Amino acid sequence: MIETKFRQTIQRCSTLVDIVEYYEISEEAGIARLKAKLQLYDGSFLWIREIRVHDTLDNYSYYWLRQDNSVIIGWDSAPHHKHISSFPHHKHVGNRIQPSSEKNLDDVLQAIASIITR
Repeated sequence: MIETKFRQTIQRCSTLVDIVEYYEISEEAGIARLKAKLQLYDGSFLWIREIRVHDTLDNYSYYWLRQDNSVIIGWDSAPHHKHISSFPHHKHVGNRIQPSSEKNLDDVLQAIASIITR
């Protein structure tokens, strides 16, 4: 199931995603894990990590990197910034932690597309 959702998302975003450089999926006992690296059409990369429990997104991190591996924006749901209004969802922009409305891969790819197509 997680592989189908991943492939559908990549297909919907085919104008943004140039290459799926790597992906690994494991599923057992109702827990599915996805790790992937996408190369985007502008040469930047998106590292993806998702954990789904019974097909519900439980934990994620999406890190958008320049070609030199410096972070552009990183989104994740690690519960360590309790002061953020969207806790546990947040994003790393430069040295700042900000609330995040992007809470899944579709949201993140849409946010990236809106930035690099300006």
